[in-house]
Formats: sequence, structure tokens, C-alpha cells
Amino acid sequence: MSQTIVQLRGEVNVDQSVRDTLEMLNLNRVNHATVVPETEAYRGMITKVNDVVAFGEPSAETLATLIERRGEPIEGDDDIDDEWVGWYTDYESVLELAEALLAEETTMQEANLSPTLRLHPPRGGHDGIKHPVPEGGELGRHSTEEIDALLEAMR
Repeated sequence: MSQTIVQLRGEVNVDQSVRDTLEMLNLNRVNHATVVPETEAYRGMITKVNDVVAFGEPSAETLATLIERRGEPIEGDDDIDDEWVGWYTDYESVLELAEALLAEETTMQEANLSPTLRLHPPRGGHDGIKHPVPEGGELGRHSTEEIDALLEAMR
């Protein structure tokens, strides 16, 4: 299953190696998100940036909503909908594309989408971006329900 990573904290007073890792993950600003496969290399990168990001495995429905609302084509300025997905990818609907992304059958770039999703700040605010999830904050690993709630607030 793929992971969705959301940058919650800025890069001020952060080690250069963490900044470089965020750049490699296509996370250039706060409230940007990306979808990465769950491999050993990405697991190490997520561990490195654990103190500035939230991550987890979202549901296909939540990822489809994000792609529709916040996804951007690599070229052009079209809206992402079922018709666009059917025309530019091998999939028939946005939900089918989201399921393929989560199953690691394709990537955002292969689907002609920008690898970065520019999200809205969360409606209702964060639970706290200075503490990890076990302490009542937002940083670190989230369960599917928790990451869905965060992504839905940032849709």
C-alpha cells in the first residue's frame, strides 16, 4: 500500500539533510502532500522527516477526492474528473486511478499528474503540529481513519 505524506511544519531551524529529503519527496512547502510507494528507501526517508510530516495509508475514496479537488495535470490547466482520467490514463475513473495508486500499480507522474498535491490549511485547525499522534498532535504515522480525517479537513 502506498503512503500519503503531508508536510505540516516549515523548514526553518531544520537540518539540511531533512530539507533535502523533503525536496526528494516533492514536498516543497507546508500543506503540500504526495503519494509514495511503501519501499525500504521511502520508509527510511519518511523516518528522516518524521518530525515535520504526517503520513499514513488513506482510503481510496479520500485519495480520489484529493485528486479531483487538488490534483493538477503536468501539462495544461484542465480539471481532473472521470472524463480527464479516461482520456489521459489507462483508467476509467478517478476512484479507479486512486485505487491503482494505493496498490502501487502506477504513479502520479505515469498518470500525467503533478506529484505534489497543494492542500488547503485544515478547516478547524490542527490538533497540534509540535507533538506526535500518541501525544495528541498531528505529526508522525496516522491510522487510515486519522489520515482520512486530516486529508478531508485539508481537501
